[in-house]
Amino acid sequence: MDGKVKNIDDEILFDIPEEWCWVRFRHVFDIRDGTHDTPRYVTRGIPLATSKNLKQYGLDLSTAKLISEEDYKTISLRSGVTEGDILFAMIGSIGNPVIIASGLPKFAIKNMALFKYYNSNLCVNKYLYYFLSFAQKQMKKNASGGVQSFVSLEFLRNYLFPLPPLDEQKLITKQIDILFKQIQSLKN
Repeated sequence: MDGKVKNIDDEILFDIPEEWCWVRFRHVFDIRDGTHDTPRYVTRGIPLATSKNLKQYGLDLSTAKLISEEDYKTISLRSGVTEGDILFAMIGSIGNPVIIASGLPKFAIKNMALFKYYNSNLCVNKYLYYFLSFAQKQMKKNASGGVQSFVSLEFLRNYLFPLPPLDEQKLITKQIDILFKQIQSLKN
């Protein structure tokens, strides 16, 4: 997508059950990004997470550069991260979604998407996580840029998303969790 809103019928990738609906991410999520500026790094301070800190198992802040409390507050006004939000790499290795777990120290973000809920009764964050994991391959194919591929906020906000009823989302994520555990046990 080039930032222009297209006819939804031209974008539908597959059929969905009648109770589901196709929506654009912007209708369900407030999608922001972190700072684009490079703040001054300090030796003691608050981690500034980039896409390099998004790992398959979660967010790894051990290699994050540190910024001042003042820079953290400025960045957080635009893109404060809270438990349950989802981070998504927009530049380079597009994708690798991470659900923000409880107990993390405060941190700021740079050059990545932040999915926040307008209403948590519309979508289960793990359903969004699994969908983003699925859709990232297609997003990479549609990315812009030459040497450094990227997806824009506008691209993400307009991305089409199959949304089942909340109870069905919970069942879907539960089944996916079970299947992943079974796959993992077969590998061991």
